[in-house]
Amino acid sequence: MHAGALIPLGALAAALCTAAEPQAGSPILDPVREGQELAARLRSSAPEGSSEFSGVLEVTTKDDRQRFIPIVSKITVTATNWQVIYQTAPTNGAPAETLTILHSPGHTNRYSFAVGAAPVASTPLTHAFAGSDFWLLDLGLEFFHWPQQRALRAEMSRTRPCRVLESVTPQPVPGGYARVLSWIDNETGGILQAEAYNAQHKLLKKFKLGSFHKIEGQWQLRDMTIRDARTNRETRLAFDQPQQRPNHNR
Repeated sequence: MHAGALIPLGALAAALCTAAEPQAGSPILDPVREGQELAARLRSSAPEGSSEFSGVLEVTTKDDRQRFIPIVSKITVTATNWQVIYQTAPTNGAPAETLTILHSPGHTNRYSFAVGAAPVASTPLTHAFAGSDFWLLDLGLEFFHWPQQRALRAEMSRTRPCRVLESVTPQPVPGGYARVLSWIDNETGGILQAEAYNAQHKLLKKFKLGSFHKIEGQWQLRDMTIRDARTNRETRLAFDQPQQRPNHNR
């Protein structure tokens, strides 16, 4: 398709790993209620603290051509919200891009986008960040804010017990997602993989975490990929260990 405690990617940092976990192996008794509660936990899961990281976006086309885009991110956590900044370096004549997402529990995400030093007003959330396969809404995990959330089933994914969460929007934008399935790890409470479909039920993208491990009680992710099913193009985000920054407002 907001990646902190599991991955230093702001919304992803929290929602990919730090949400409160459901009971492992428990049956789904009320799909709508459990889906709404699970999505609410994912929306409100803030990173443990402010941090910075650097990494690279590796874009690979179906003919194996590659493009590498350096990226840095800063997460700032306050007592009431958290802000994430993603910034790429200019490459091969392409200008730098900066995406800022403000997350506040109980409120919708606020996005601002700039190319170089110039803000771009009314940028669609389906804009491809830095020409990669990550849309702005992928980085903000916007689909967890959609009105329809339902826990479909419990099943294994990559040897892990999971809940499959279905997120549906009644008014998809043309060419955008209408339905997203997310496999939520019962232990970590975060996303292991996701699939996004359009209004015609055609698969648009697949998202998958790479390797991760636990360090001092926190899950750390090494990389993740997102594949465009229409073009067979893939973007891998690999990153370094984040550097913790002091929180002056907590």
